[in-house]
Amino acid sequence: MTPSVSFAERRVINMKNIIKSIVYEILHSKLLLRMYLLFLGLYVFVAIINIDTGEGAGKTSGMLADGGALVYEIPIFVLALVVGVICGEDYKDKVANYEVLSGHSRKRIFLARSLFAIIAASVSCLVISFIPLIAGNIYAGWGNKLVLGDVVSRYLLLIFPYMRLAAFLVVITFVVKNHYAMMAIGFFIMEASIVMAELTNKANVYISIYNMKMLTSFDSWNIYNTDPVEGIIEYSSYNSSLNSEMVIGTIVVSLALTAFYLFLGYALFRRDELS
Repeated sequence: MTPSVSFAERRVINMKNIIKSIVYEILHSKLLLRMYLLFLGLYVFVAIINIDTGEGAGKTSGMLADGGALVYEIPIFVLALVVGVICGEDYKDKVANYEVLSGHSRKRIFLARSLFAIIAASVSCLVISFIPLIAGNIYAGWGNKLVLGDVVSRYLLLIFPYMRLAAFLVVITFVVKNHYAMMAIGFFIMEASIVMAELTNKANVYISIYNMKMLTSFDSWNIYNTDPVEGIIEYSSYNSSLNSEMVIGTIVVSLALTAFYLFLGYALFRRDELS
């Protein structure tokens, strides 16, 4: 006898089939993969340039201490790119129409595309965020400005504000229905993040960009000394430790807002005519 398949199992299988079709399209077009590899290479280059020309005293920890925004600025654009391609590229071919006609419910279509987009985009951006640390460490060594374990923990937490921002971009994608428009929106958010980072020194967990700034910024103090040959010499010390408020706030707020954006996105998609 053929074992019966429960309704819940059928839903999971159907969602897996939708995700498989998305992965096939991504691998077939190769656009997303090529651009992602381009950004990986770009970040290796940027890390080396910043070590050689920045204020980090030729070491990776110094570069990251003085240029934390480097870690998340370009990944924000990649986040919009990945979400836009997964959730918005098929609108021109009306693939969602075909999926509905094939027996998939709108809820399964939305959850498969949005959850896959959020996870794929967040993990992809987290990998890019570690490139300056990895490439810089290989090229110039770590140094003594920051504690490596603390920095790794902070960067791992970036996946939560990435998830939150990705969920927000899912909602925007289902509104604009165009992955090229999402690239433009991603570029705008990336540029806005630079301005927003400069506007305040008091980052918080309630806005994703400020949350990223909080995780990549380090408290510091500076003293100066004078040398008859070298002139003014600056000495800096940084505190890279994490506190429970930062960790819990980042996780709880990000998960809550991700769930809210998913609810909002499905409310819009459920009423969409898929035209």
